[in-house]
Amino acid sequence: MMAVGCTDPQVPISYENLSKQLKQLNWFAYQSSSEQADKMLELPFTEPYLEQRHNLLARADLDSLTETAQQEIQYLSIQQRYPERFLPWPAHLNIAKIAQQQLTSSQLDDWYKYVELRLNAARESKIVLSRVEKQQLLDYLTPDVTRHSSAAQELVAYLESYRVRSSLGMYQLPNGKEWYQSKLNFYSGSVRAPEALFGELQSLAGKTNDAPMKINVGMYEPVVHQLLANCDKVPGLNWRDGFVSLSQTVSQCKKTLTKGEAQVALSMMEVDLGVHYFAWSQKQALLALQSRLALNEDQAFVVLKNILFYPATSFVLLESVISV
Repeated sequence: MMAVGCTDPQVPISYENLSKQLKQLNWFAYQSSSEQADKMLELPFTEPYLEQRHNLLARADLDSLTETAQQEIQYLSIQQRYPERFLPWPAHLNIAKIAQQQLTSSQLDDWYKYVELRLNAARESKIVLSRVEKQQLLDYLTPDVTRHSSAAQELVAYLESYRVRSSLGMYQLPNGKEWYQSKLNFYSGSVRAPEALFGELQSLAGKTNDAPMKINVGMYEPVVHQLLANCDKVPGLNWRDGFVSLSQTVSQCKKTLTKGEAQVALSMMEVDLGVHYFAWSQKQALLALQSRLALNEDQAFVVLKNILFYPATSFVLLESVISV
């Protein structure tokens, strides 16, 4: 009788098993039928999702992992402390479209209601969407989506009257600068003060003053993937990076950045720091991108959205830019 309430001890998970289970949990960002399991699919940042994610990361068998894998797990664990879970719809993913193929309409309706409840509760903690994030969610909620879903219609009405935060960057969120610093540390592979790093980037600007490479920017993966297109991708655990270990991919890649590629990376890093740490306005950010990368305003805005949706990711190329 005494054993009824006991649970089995937590069994450590190998890297391979952890990778497989994280892909299953984050199915909405990893569209591969081979990784799907016959189990209930969770949408991002619901309570069951958060519990499963926490348990998986906590059970990782760190002693059997490489140092890089340990760092990635530590980074993902640290991210759980920050406001991400209160912003349940990742703005770079069209969940309305993705989930239609996998979930019933009632399941998706329940999630739309959850998104509204979560955003409403988040405001009490001063966790608020930016205007770019808000507009992106509204863009996903097309008439085709809302036509047969009263919950989606209610979410549209809620978002249309939603008051956004005044800035675009992370710095305005609670613990936003600390959250951004944790990302900066992880992707750059070092601990550097943003002020010193910004000065270093500006000093490099003259060395990479060349015609930048042409980039086809979208929202569904960080731009850095294009700059690493000719490198063999090393698998990773972070769904936001496409389950690619960007740092290992860079370190094992034999390719050296051209001056044009370095110009793109450097410009993105500078604007990344500008909007997420130094409170740059949208106008400042667009002007910097247009002047450095010869983009028109529409093209620059797409690049800016990529920077907003994937903070600090471009800093994985910092050492590569320095060595050009």
